[in-house]
Amino acid sequence: MIRLCLLAGALAVVSAFAVELETGTVVKGDGGAFQMNTISQVARMGDGRLIAVFGGHAKDDRNTRIYGTFSADGAKTWSAPKVLIDDPNMNDGDPNILVDGNKVWVFGTRTKIPNDISKAWTTVTKSTDNGATWSPVTELFIPRQYTPGKQHNGIKLRDGTYAMGISWDLWAEKGMKARTEGEMYLASGVLLSPDGETWTLHGNVYAQAEDKIRPNFTNGLCEPSIVQLADGEILMILRSGGSHHYEARSGDGGLTWSTPVPSSLTGGNTPSALWRNERNPQEIVAVWNNSPLQRWPLVAALSNDKGRTWSTPRILSNPGRQASYPGITQLPDGTFVAVWQEDQAARGSRDIRYGKFTREWLLGIGR
Repeated sequence: MIRLCLLAGALAVVSAFAVELETGTVVKGDGGAFQMNTISQVARMGDGRLIAVFGGHAKDDRNTRIYGTFSADGAKTWSAPKVLIDDPNMNDGDPNILVDGNKVWVFGTRTKIPNDISKAWTTVTKSTDNGATWSPVTELFIPRQYTPGKQHNGIKLRDGTYAMGISWDLWAEKGMKARTEGEMYLASGVLLSPDGETWTLHGNVYAQAEDKIRPNFTNGLCEPSIVQLADGEILMILRSGGSHHYEARSGDGGLTWSTPVPSSLTGGNTPSALWRNERNPQEIVAVWNNSPLQRWPLVAALSNDKGRTWSTPRILSNPGRQASYPGITQLPDGTFVAVWQEDQAARGSRDIRYGKFTREWLLGIGR
């Protein structure tokens, strides 16, 4: 029999088959320094703890900072956020993570205040002791001008190479400025590195969605999410301005990519998160906004055929307002942990939320 119970302030659904969804808050929009919390990611470090990163700023402060917070109990509680990347004269946001054992890199995107969509810099700080100490912030040079869209965590490929998605605006490459997101034309690729220190850019994944839904939606393809499949192929899912995400694939470790085509994932102008199941490498999990128009509901599904088809989407959050920009990782016991940003209309703020779920819950086993 399925029953409802409260666990540490989070709502969970529990059954004899361990079918459960637990949700809670990583960082609350508090009316102070953390009024607006944006674009989060999560990863499991070498010591088993979780690290979540996000951009945060006060209501009337245009200077966004990148923060990190840690959980030693599988996402139930989180430490006080710590500033990881900040230039008081610039905006620092869109963070993502790369983890390899005890080494943790946090990357960010730095822009002018106000952002004129002409130039962006990629910043990085590194820890070699599971987040206890951090290196000074440095710039990671990318041979493009305006480079958003690396919101998805970097991954370690099976040959030891690190890979991370990236996007760039094609107008900025010509010395012109898009006035709004809706005027941007974006292409994507991957950064590859043998050591996490030196990176090279590969690929030029671009397509114009034939069914752009709204004028403020971006053109082209951006904010790639990547996962390496069990056979070594890399799957890339990209945000588009149309009714579906697009996908491209690489069979040579990210050096070249197939022509992008619409994927089977419905979604407009929002990114996804991808994860390969550590318990069954033939399976991958996606988290995304299953709507061509809105950034809700936020759902998750599983694929066992290399991302060509997916299980029935299960809802992680459906607040009737933005719940987007997901990240995902997995605990040693096989439980998945997703994070995302979620608007709180009553408070005029934005939280970073989490959801914990099992494979059984994702597939509806035991319902």
